[in-house]
Amino acid sequence: MTSAAAEKEINKWQLWGINKFLEVNASLSLTQERDGNPPTLDLVKSLYHGDEQEARKLLKEAQSSLKRMDIRWVVYGACEFLSNFPLRTSEQNGHVSLKNSDVFRTFGKKVPQGTKLYIEAGEAYSRFHKIKDLNRLSTLQFLKDYVPADMMEYKPHAQRTEQVSESTPMFKIDFFASSKLFEQVNAEVTEAPRTPQTLFELIKYTSYKDYDASSQGWDDEHKLEEMKDEDMRYLIVRLKDGPQPNSEKQWSKDQKLDPSIIGFLSFMITEEEEENVVYIYEIHISEHFRDCGLGRHLFSMVEHIGDMTGMDKAMLTVFRRNTYARRWYDSRGYSVDEISPRPRKLRGGRSIEPDYEILSKRLQEQTNKKLKRG
Repeated sequence: MTSAAAEKEINKWQLWGINKFLEVNASLSLTQERDGNPPTLDLVKSLYHGDEQEARKLLKEAQSSLKRMDIRWVVYGACEFLSNFPLRTSEQNGHVSLKNSDVFRTFGKKVPQGTKLYIEAGEAYSRFHKIKDLNRLSTLQFLKDYVPADMMEYKPHAQRTEQVSESTPMFKIDFFASSKLFEQVNAEVTEAPRTPQTLFELIKYTSYKDYDASSQGWDDEHKLEEMKDEDMRYLIVRLKDGPQPNSEKQWSKDQKLDPSIIGFLSFMITEEEEENVVYIYEIHISEHFRDCGLGRHLFSMVEHIGDMTGMDKAMLTVFRRNTYARRWYDSRGYSVDEISPRPRKLRGGRSIEPDYEILSKRLQEQTNKKLKRG
């Protein structure tokens, strides 16, 4: 889930929690301690800097998906609201200041249980904001903070003469955020930019058969939408000293594509199952330049970024039928993650194996076990 989508989900349940808390306790004739005015939806929505239409839309979305309600955010939102806008009951109701325990009681939680949910949500909120802040960084700032300049070039230490000649030993790596990479596409310029289309065609060239053989199939539109995700970043590899040489192994000779691009890796800083991760979405290298260590260098770059930004794991998805890639990832220290799909059991004892596996490599030591949700 992107940071924008995650933020909307969090705000939805926090806003619903505050609204429900005020609704349930309306008979107490609540007023704000600071000015004596009653709490209103205007006050509630001010926490999220949204307009009334946006607030009502979020509440409507929450109402239609209560079965999927995340009680942590409901409790956390109401408690944080009380912290920002202390409330009292009316004089007829004892003129009592409301506390977090009143929030817990409203949602049917005892104090220990409610406190656990509040702490868990606070920790998750901290993790989420770390991801959000990283994804807000400009390309220049991200490079300055997390990517050493000497990693933006790569010279093979050992090379096979039929793949890399002495005259073209150096690769340069460009770093792009998806917004910059696709801005010309979104502007619908008359001459379609070649870089995004080249990356798309390289994915299709190397992975179409795997997608086509899977249950999900290949979908041009879906793949392009994934590539344009606002949190996606790209490491694009070119030969430093010019275009790639003509070769029978050259993956495309289409004049509409960028002949200088020989490969790329795309990744996203995101969250998976309560852990912050750097997720590798794609890695594709022209066949002419495989086995010279370029893939390992790109992975080293991403793992370095993950380590420097404090991510817990590096993760990726691989088709099970792609045994070459699976062995290569294994050599990099990646193993099947706990969230990877398991075989589906059928009647009669048969089982269906999933088309893909989710692999991961831990970058940070686990210091705390996950708290079970109350």
